[in-house]
Amino acid sequence: MNPAAPPPQDSEEARTRILEELAKPEYDDSPGFVAWVLSTLENWLMKVLDGIDGSSATQAGIAVLIAVALIAVVILVLRRTGLIRRDHALSVATSLDAEPVLSGSELRDAARTAIDAGHTDDGTVLALRGLVRDLEERTLLEVSAGMTAHEAARHAEAPFPELRGRLQRGADAFDTAAYSHRSVATKQADDLLRLAEYIAESAPDLSAMTGAEPDPAPVRGGGS
Repeated sequence: MNPAAPPPQDSEEARTRILEELAKPEYDDSPGFVAWVLSTLENWLMKVLDGIDGSSATQAGIAVLIAVALIAVVILVLRRTGLIRRDHALSVATSLDAEPVLSGSELRDAARTAIDAGHTDDGTVLALRGLVRDLEERTLLEVSAGMTAHEAARHAEAPFPELRGRLQRGADAFDTAAYSHRSVATKQADDLLRLAEYIAESAPDLSAMTGAEPDPAPVRGGGS
């Protein structure tokens, strides 16, 4: 059996590895809350490492593994909630209420131009922003600061309940384009844009929004 790779020899080496991990660029994308979370995590880990006997390489190695796992969880959560963004890989803003405020039609046109040029991530973001903007223009959705794609999709399900699956897939594509290091496939981007175009041309189901039953057709009475 081949021996496992030796763990850190002391808490100082473990500390160095953690600081190197925290120094990676992907952890610096969003200031404020993210910085506070990482600082708190770092301080806690330093206390743990300071309490480890320098001769206990096994304990130091376990501490490093825990640190990396916790950091990974924090990053995944922050990306999912949109607090860490991948804006540096995009040429468009990912905020659903980004300035300048463009019409739904303008955003869809921009999405089509981006997709045709091969910029599927930009096109995906613009397509969902166009979809959301169109619903906002029609007073079918109220965009709040920090609203996520999945929140917008859930709101959009009310006037268009039959599109629930497509809306959720569109929100997934938006998250991939905005926050992941993977790119959106051309078909995903095009499907989302087609969905935005379809919704723009479709009448909402207002009875589904209010939960009210549609008015019955008037009965034509006949005199006897």
